[in-house]
Amino acid sequence: MKKNLSPFNPIFVIFFITLSVFSHVACATEPLITSETQLEHGIEVVSVKGDWNYQIVTVRIPYIGIEGDNRTGLARVVIPVRKLKEDKILPAFCHVHYEKDIAGAKKWAQKGWIVSTAVYTPADGESPIDCALGNGYNLARAIIQWMKRLPIADTNHILIDGGSQGGYMALAMSADLFPVIATHADVPVVNWAYNFAYFEANRTLAEYGKPIEQSPMPVLASVIGLADMCYKYFPKDLNQECWYYLSPISYLNLITNPVLITCATGDMLVPIEQMTRKYVREYDKKQFPEGFTRDFSSLLFCPLAKKVFEELIPEDNFEIFLIAPQKNRFEITREMLTNNKVKPKSRPETEDKPWCKTKQWSLIYLDEGGPSPIAGHTKLEWDLSPNSFADYHRSASLPVSVLTIEKLTHLLKRYNGKIDREILLNNGKIAQRLNYPNIEQLDVVISLSKYAQISEEHQKHLFKLYEQSSVKPFGPTISEHLLKNTN
Repeated sequence: MKKNLSPFNPIFVIFFITLSVFSHVACATEPLITSETQLEHGIEVVSVKGDWNYQIVTVRIPYIGIEGDNRTGLARVVIPVRKLKEDKILPAFCHVHYEKDIAGAKKWAQKGWIVSTAVYTPADGESPIDCALGNGYNLARAIIQWMKRLPIADTNHILIDGGSQGGYMALAMSADLFPVIATHADVPVVNWAYNFAYFEANRTLAEYGKPIEQSPMPVLASVIGLADMCYKYFPKDLNQECWYYLSPISYLNLITNPVLITCATGDMLVPIEQMTRKYVREYDKKQFPEGFTRDFSSLLFCPLAKKVFEELIPEDNFEIFLIAPQKNRFEITREMLTNNKVKPKSRPETEDKPWCKTKQWSLIYLDEGGPSPIAGHTKLEWDLSPNSFADYHRSASLPVSVLTIEKLTHLLKRYNGKIDREILLNNGKIAQRLNYPNIEQLDVVISLSKYAQISEEHQKHLFKLYEQSSVKPFGPTISEHLLKNTN
């Protein structure tokens, strides 16, 4: 009799998913997560700390680097122990790229999330931070793939969160992985071609490399080096099409979940010009060095990337929230950049970010006028949080429509070890955006099987789209029996 070797076979899943999880919490220090000892390229637990409220686990994650090399990175999860004891399974709040400190993670864990983040070492350590377009991307994928293998994590309730480079990463991971219940992206780079053209046009004027007290545009000068980190991998010629294909604006069709984006009209690092034409604010040119520019139309970069974000999503699928400055706001000064204590004691109070339940894209524009030379991501002090957005999606049902034919085809290609578009690195190699084959295949299996188990409607939708797909790694159809037996 021929054995069933389908990846949806329960033997396949049981063999690879080897994490241990206790059904009850007898002691707060008992490990809720253990090393994946029988999974090739599985994670290794480095440390477990905790009390009766939270358990904090640090792990080592193997992954393939952008140049195809074998690498390891570090990640940390904060688990609300008592909430897990009550619910047995919890949604996952995946903070991407920049490291979220434990106090910040506990804020969301207190609300009932398992919170993950990358953990970084100094440059000479095991896991130094890399740019988001480089190994940072590959590590972020590996961490979320691991979160989806956790028996204590609700695979159908993964929220991805990040800011700046992390905002870009939140959008990139939402396009690449599945399913995602929601995305929160603060000041994300959506157009690398434009953003780096802006950097290069003002590199000399910002006096890159000078200390904060000397540079005429100190925060901008401090981050221009990010471009150099990316040129290590990709061409410095921003007319190359790769810069478009590296940008979220080229793959918005693969982002199918609700997204909340926040931008500021005074942002000096990720100019709002890449998002909108309507809400760009004039700035006082006398405050800036002569020749300073951020004009979207005149800067030279890849022609494919010459459209702003708003022009690339359907008008009936996004809502804009123009937010006036908060009470007790103040403008950031040069002194405040180096000494937080000189900020006024009277500051804005935390306010909830607005968002739309009926449209996929909620775009918040902080209307603080034009930028100042001293500004970073904002010119003014703000205190906003996506509380209601995250609270709602912690338990919201995953819509059937989150799986599209484009998204499914993307996942099936990943299963076959293929990527949608091959991008060459400076060394002539193809940029590696896939993990180890067994990890990729397992991730796709988990994604589709968990989606199909939500309801009969979800299952029928998957079967229908699979029949339409030109990529069929599981044969002509996906067996209903096998899908139901992959727990």
